[in-house]
Amino acid sequence: MSEGKIALALLPLAAVVAGALIALRLHFEPPTVPPYTLAGTGDEVLLAPGDRFVIDLRPTAPVKGAVAARAFLLRGDEVRPWDPPFSVATDGSVHIAGSVDALFAGVPAGPWEVAVAVGRPEVLPTAPKDVLRARDSTSPAPAQAGWHLVRERVRLGG
Repeated sequence: MSEGKIALALLPLAAVVAGALIALRLHFEPPTVPPYTLAGTGDEVLLAPGDRFVIDLRPTAPVKGAVAARAFLLRGDEVRPWDPPFSVATDGSVHIAGSVDALFAGVPAGPWEVAVAVGRPEVLPTAPKDVLRARDSTSPAPAQAGWHLVRERVRLGG
């Protein structure tokens, strides 16, 4: 049998294996996650130097598979990437905590929105326009999506 015929014979097997791998991934890690909620009052949080900042994000339904977070600081149309340390619990909850001095070093005083995108690591937003579009959307959050944006208003003291 020539090499070309062997390759043609193996092609259907490769398609079956690829389909099985996709089905397994979708079973163990669906491409979407449920919406997340902010644990807390939702009021603006006043942060002074020396304070400790904590934010907890919880899924509204059980989460299967990998979850990650990417954070931003928003003010008007300004979007700043923000890289705080975070942890993800086995239930998919995301926890960010640290001193205001360390987490907000170099960030001007005043009102900001902490915006945390939570979802599948491979689809988290990186472009400022995607974060602003999610923030400004008038549509209700979908029941399932690749990622969700959770926001908390903060005021940094000088």
